[in-house]
Amino acid sequence: MIEVNNIPNKGRGIIATQDIPQGTLIEVAPVGIFSIEKIPNINETEIFKYYFVKPLEYGKSKNLNGYIVFGLASLCNHAENPNARVDWIEDEIGLWSHLIADKTINKSQEVTLLYTNIDEYADAKKFV
Repeated sequence: MIEVNNIPNKGRGIIATQDIPQGTLIEVAPVGIFSIEKIPNINETEIFKYYFVKPLEYGKSKNLNGYIVFGLASLCNHAENPNARVDWIEDEIGLWSHLIADKTINKSQEVTLLYTNIDEYADAKKFV
């Protein structure tokens, strides 16, 4: 349904290998969690490019966590008008990311997300 590909002027990204209807669950992946105390150190590493923050926590909570998605959603590029989203689902095993098509994504189209913390990227203009 999706694959990693080189996206001009962006680097790696995720491309649809078939038409993906709106509402489709594209991927389920396990998630690792780290606390706010570790975020400044992680922001100095390459991991900074790949971790998520939850929109409902970002800028509103002092207990902000970072989330590493062990799946292809971590390679989705930013878009101001994305065609996918991540839902966070917790069960008895742990936390999972669900990559969901918010719009119909056509074959060969890039799968994109809205980066909640885009303001923290020094090269944010490159993403938009």
